[in-house]
Amino acid sequence: MNGLYALTIIMVVYAIGDMIATKTKAIISMLFVASVVFAVAFWNGLPGTIFDDSSLTAFASVTVGLMLVHMGTTIKLKNFIKEWRTVIIVLCSTIAICLGVYFVGQLFIDRLWALAGAPVMGGGVVAFLVMSEGLSKMGGEEVALFASLVLVFQGVVGFPIASVLCKKEANRLLGCVDAGTMSLTPVKADAAAAGAGAEAQPKKKLFPQVPDAYNGPNFLIAKLAIVACIAQWLSNLSGGSVNMLVICLILGVIGAEIGLLDEGSLTKANGFTFVIGAVLVNVFKSLASTTPSVVAGMLLPLVIVAAIAVAFAAVVSILVGKIFHLSWYMSFALAITALFGFPGTVIIPTEVSKAVGRTEEEKAFLLDTIMPKMLIAGMVSVSIVSVLAAGVMVNWA
Repeated sequence: MNGLYALTIIMVVYAIGDMIATKTKAIISMLFVASVVFAVAFWNGLPGTIFDDSSLTAFASVTVGLMLVHMGTTIKLKNFIKEWRTVIIVLCSTIAICLGVYFVGQLFIDRLWALAGAPVMGGGVVAFLVMSEGLSKMGGEEVALFASLVLVFQGVVGFPIASVLCKKEANRLLGCVDAGTMSLTPVKADAAAAGAGAEAQPKKKLFPQVPDAYNGPNFLIAKLAIVACIAQWLSNLSGGSVNMLVICLILGVIGAEIGLLDEGSLTKANGFTFVIGAVLVNVFKSLASTTPSVVAGMLLPLVIVAAIAVAFAAVVSILVGKIFHLSWYMSFALAITALFGFPGTVIIPTEVSKAVGRTEEEKAFLLDTIMPKMLIAGMVSVSIVSVLAAGVMVNWA
């Protein structure tokens, strides 16, 4: 297929997916919509080479490292320290999801399917990218397809569960306010004080800030590329036992903390949308070789994997949450963010605060109380723990 035609078709499918995701407030994700459209199109004659023809496959292979470094730059250690209880709960629950899906899942489905789906169910796109390098060794296209379907299916399961739990938590919080055991004002006061302190005492970093005149898109991307190259070199030193993408994420965090990299570098360079669009072709490629009967045959294993993941997330998060005196609603909601991540971690608290809050003050209180925890939870599960788990588990094949 002509390269421009191929790229245009892919971008149109992405656009349709974004529109439906926006209309449904991310309950139906772009990944789900795009997967359905591509699958149906492939079954009706769309060339399976479309992703290679568009050159996005080749582009993704050299830019995925940059994307992982970029994701590292969005992680602020001070926020993790502040929400350390959330971090511990999600750390434990995400590990439980990965191990539960693998060890319990293989009692019901093929071991390689359980292995491929475990870190993906515990994280998302990034975990899938880490696992995709080893999927071919695990069992070829069938295993890759199953991992892709897990990635597509998880948000459909996780989003409504988290929404219900956050509503329960919001009602509980307002019940405490009505009973006089909780005040609406401390959250705002703490946030204002933290903001004022941050403005008054900017953090000193090892690398000084580059003047804006020189800190343009090319410079930002060049720094990301250099760090990705260092990650590749370090991975090679380990003989490939430590995944290059995992190292990219870690170096991204370090680079942002010491001032070498800008926070959200790829977004700041106006390159994130196109890079993530290219990287996502890895999710859809396996659909080209499927048939309706093959996909239908994977529905029961998908349900099994999702049920195990939700069960382990619930049990572990609620038990750990009790130690920190967190309600089981909130603890479970934090754990379930592993199934959808951002932007769901923003959309759910926003919608819940609007629906449950009776006054503007109550809405602000609920948003300020729930959203920081959900954001940190999504980062811990999707961007950190699942990626590290994938880096380890990919070697279990």
